[in-house]
Amino acid sequence: MKSAVRTRKRAAVSAGAAGFIAAGLIWGASPVQAAPPAGAGAPRPAAAAGDEAPLVDAGSADGKRLRATGRLVGGGGTTCTATLVHAPGTVNPGAKALVLSNGHCADDTMGTNDVVVDKPAPDGWSYTPAYFHDNVAEHKKFTVERIVYATMKDIDVSVLRLTATYADLAKLGVTPRTLSSERPAPGTPLRAAHAPTDGVEPGRQYLRLSTCAATASRIALHEHTWLWRDFTRTDCLGISGGSSGGPVTTAHDSGRLVGMFNTIVTPGYLGCGLGRPCEGSGKGLVVPPDKAAYVTPVDAVGSCLDATGLRLHKRGCRLDRGEQVNVAFQGQETRTDTPDGPARWDARVTPGGTARHSYVAFKSGPFGVVDCTSPEGYDKPRRLTSAGVEHKEPLPAHDNLYVLCAAGGPDATLKGPDWAASLAHPSYAYARVDNTAPTVAPKADIQLFDGEDASYWVRPVYAPWEITMYKVKYGPKAATDCTDPAGYRDYLNIPATLKAADGPWTYCAIGYDNAGNATPPATFAVVPPSGR
Repeated sequence: MKSAVRTRKRAAVSAGAAGFIAAGLIWGASPVQAAPPAGAGAPRPAAAAGDEAPLVDAGSADGKRLRATGRLVGGGGTTCTATLVHAPGTVNPGAKALVLSNGHCADDTMGTNDVVVDKPAPDGWSYTPAYFHDNVAEHKKFTVERIVYATMKDIDVSVLRLTATYADLAKLGVTPRTLSSERPAPGTPLRAAHAPTDGVEPGRQYLRLSTCAATASRIALHEHTWLWRDFTRTDCLGISGGSSGGPVTTAHDSGRLVGMFNTIVTPGYLGCGLGRPCEGSGKGLVVPPDKAAYVTPVDAVGSCLDATGLRLHKRGCRLDRGEQVNVAFQGQETRTDTPDGPARWDARVTPGGTARHSYVAFKSGPFGVVDCTSPEGYDKPRRLTSAGVEHKEPLPAHDNLYVLCAAGGPDATLKGPDWAASLAHPSYAYARVDNTAPTVAPKADIQLFDGEDASYWVRPVYAPWEITMYKVKYGPKAATDCTDPAGYRDYLNIPATLKAADGPWTYCAIGYDNAGNATPPATFAVVPPSGR
């Protein structure tokens, strides 16, 4: 199930992934995900304040309407928001209940093309509906027994099955919500329920209601290894860890869900990366405003629900069944010119375990512009054997995020129902061409530790995602020239310890982004503070 995605130079961002991942995707992180690793020197972004959205009272009109929404607890104690759902029409009381949340709430390791279908849920997963601050004595956990469906490909959704039935939930006054086939247009007033935890006092981590509006729609959104389509940008406030999966409705139709929260633009980060999703365009990635909150569409899930549950083979179902070709790629961020020559796609396609994948066709273009579902622009299909097909074409020279579309089929025609099914959900690779130097200058954290053997402790400060790596050198002030390239070495997250008695010192730092673009050398004087 796990994708073969790798990110070029990403290992150097040990200001990195483990510490930053909770900042964008808005589940409440387990303790291991709560902070950057020691020595990273990365600034800690401010979490969006949960108190900006008011708590919902259980007995209020909103409380009665929102009883189907509550707390989802997953692996490692991570927290999300989830909602009991069902197809429109009569509910089968004896059927096991389904709850809807984000795909990353089910499995945050999913890659660009991963789809999870019908697998057991790990032990300890639970859903607590009617999760209000003033009815704590009534809270009841229900066990999640199965991941019916989950993906972060195009959308960010999961459908989870409980051990309890709809009748069991109805005894608590909890009845399922339905999903809209529509998506909110810009300017549409919205109402969104969610239970944030990050930055919220423990006694106040319950359901809240945001009233806000859609500010843009049908957005192509990129974050980390994920490529999403048709998202809605909102100005909803109070969104933080734990809000993931929060149901969003329009103000005029508060009964049907039009989407769910999935990520925010984290204040304190720069550029594009984890915690800083960016929008695709023909002119390059667009950095949205701080605290913009994004909503994933849910209409495709609704197209697959009926009285029996979620059926991927239901007529008209538009969810990806995970039957496409396999694509292994680096997810690279690169300059146009590399030590090995012009930057190229580095993707290998292998059959996806179905006889339909005897051929594969490719096309590529800017993220947010190229339509991988349209047959127009695909090259002539190539024969696909078990050994696979490599795609090594040069990348475009202009800065942007580019998508490689790969669709498998039974022949070289690009026609017929099997090709149509593949083109509806093709596989992707992506590569970001970045020839632009970081927009910020290096900074250094310099601390003096007094004592019998007084020393300075010096480290460079990361600025994700503009500066994610450093080369450094240091030495006596009179003998150290930061403009001289000799002597620089990779910074390995180990601060320099410089004896004060041997100073004054000069500390030199060159910052790099993930593509290897460098800042000018920065010079830092390591001398006693004024007045000492």
